[in-house]
Amino acid sequence: MSSTENVNLNSLKLVQDQLVATIEQAAVRLEEFAADRNNGELLQNCIDGIKQISGTLNLLQLRGVDLLAQELVEQITDIPLGEEQNTNRKLDVLTSAFFILPRYLEYCLQTSRSMAVLLIPHINELRQLRKAPPLPESYFYTLEPEPIYSGKGQSSTVLGEDLPPLVRRLRHMYQVGLVNLLQNKQQRASLGMMGRAMERLESISHGRPRAGLWWVAAAMFEALRAANMDIGVGRKRLFSALDRHIKQLQSAGPEGLEQPPEPSLLKEMLYLIALSRASGARTDAVVKAYGLEPLPYTDAELVRELEFLKGPSAATIDSMGAVLKDELRSTKNILERAAQGGTELLRESPELLETLKKVADILSVVGLVSPSNSLKEEIQKIQRWQKSDETIDPDELLAVADTLLYIESSVSGLGKMNLSDERLAKLNATSRDQIIANSQLAEAEELVLEEAESGLAMIKRALTSYAESNYDVGHIKNVATTLTTIRGGMILLNRPRSAAVLHSCSRFIEESLLKSEQPAAVRHMLENFADAIISLEYYIDSLRQDRNTDDSVLQVAEESLAALGYPVN
Repeated sequence: MSSTENVNLNSLKLVQDQLVATIEQAAVRLEEFAADRNNGELLQNCIDGIKQISGTLNLLQLRGVDLLAQELVEQITDIPLGEEQNTNRKLDVLTSAFFILPRYLEYCLQTSRSMAVLLIPHINELRQLRKAPPLPESYFYTLEPEPIYSGKGQSSTVLGEDLPPLVRRLRHMYQVGLVNLLQNKQQRASLGMMGRAMERLESISHGRPRAGLWWVAAAMFEALRAANMDIGVGRKRLFSALDRHIKQLQSAGPEGLEQPPEPSLLKEMLYLIALSRASGARTDAVVKAYGLEPLPYTDAELVRELEFLKGPSAATIDSMGAVLKDELRSTKNILERAAQGGTELLRESPELLETLKKVADILSVVGLVSPSNSLKEEIQKIQRWQKSDETIDPDELLAVADTLLYIESSVSGLGKMNLSDERLAKLNATSRDQIIANSQLAEAEELVLEEAESGLAMIKRALTSYAESNYDVGHIKNVATTLTTIRGGMILLNRPRSAAVLHSCSRFIEESLLKSEQPAAVRHMLENFADAIISLEYYIDSLRQDRNTDDSVLQVAEESLAALGYPVN
């Protein structure tokens, strides 16, 4: 079930130089045609070149590259002569593909493996031009799943006529998270909300063929959240497909529960679960049932490798390394001459510091952090020496020269590095909103929201214990008090809508669950109440990120409470 494969390096090495030369020639012809749109000869030369490239790649049997080349052929042969409205967009995408092809071949040689999944975004850009459906992220994943369902959760008894309105409410819950994900907001909380909707759908579908879809989807959202995975275009497309399936169930009613999940949709979700390497109750159950094995790369590695393909080629890095070494040699010579008989030479060479600062900055950008920091320390020494009239110890000058030698050695290996690994490892994790912490008012608001989050988490634990203990009210006797405390915080923050929701929640606990006789449908009521609590939790998380957040998410809680007979006033 691996999505990588070993490469026949000898075959690739034999043809790489000629292949890259042909790619570059075809790219040049394309650039020339872009400037002379009526020159059919230039276009035909480019077409002939890419067909030759495609044939060679087919012989190499490199998965993904041959498909990218085929898409290139499709697009290039479809370009008309003359000025056309859509030609500019096509030429931009083709130029990008011509850049990626040699970079990917270079990547295969550097890593001794083929990783076709890296090419899917570029293949899909070409497919989009001809309005072909995009390839899913799991296209090269070899698993062919048959629907399996071994969920352990209890079913929720829902009458046929009650199913559409309940599914509508669960779809709304799902869409709240989906909309924010599509807008790249609140990823973790949104995944939690969407996963909750899947869990509830599994509950009402339990024992029916459709349950398998929601079961795997709930595990996928759990895994995505646990692994903090990147949410790109393909994954957003998958989430939108799940929304359409919820809509279908809403329209079809009970008959929709008899439809088994589509294997292609299952495959995409199972691929993400395998990619996550996450662990959780639902994730582990799905991994065991389908016999999933971890992929040979993580999601973070996949993101880095995708970025690496967009970066400079090894030849470019080698050229940069050569320039850096020349700069270092010249500065090293100045230092050695100064050590041998003329420290005043340092004061007569103002360009020395400028050169070293430039080298330090470049080293930092490409990820050589340690050499960059070492060089910056030496730069500070030289600055002091240039400003001072005191005699400089020759041994200190030689020590600086030794540091430059160390840096020169580091630069020598630049061409063999995957630069994205180092560059991305030093991303600045400092919050852009740190300045807010200077406000005492903001700190007080944050404290209220933290307490609210903690209170809601405690309530969820209490409800779980209540259900697992056959509804022992001792587990929930403090829940109403906690809800009232949180409500006070919302009033303090001038959040009347959430305060009203919390008031209805408190009434439900006191009037329905804490009375001596438990209601007959208590488990079903608890599920609806949990939906309201999760909606509140999501809203609080939104407030922590943006005090001007929209409170429409509370509609999920209001609908849940109305279904319980406690409408929000």
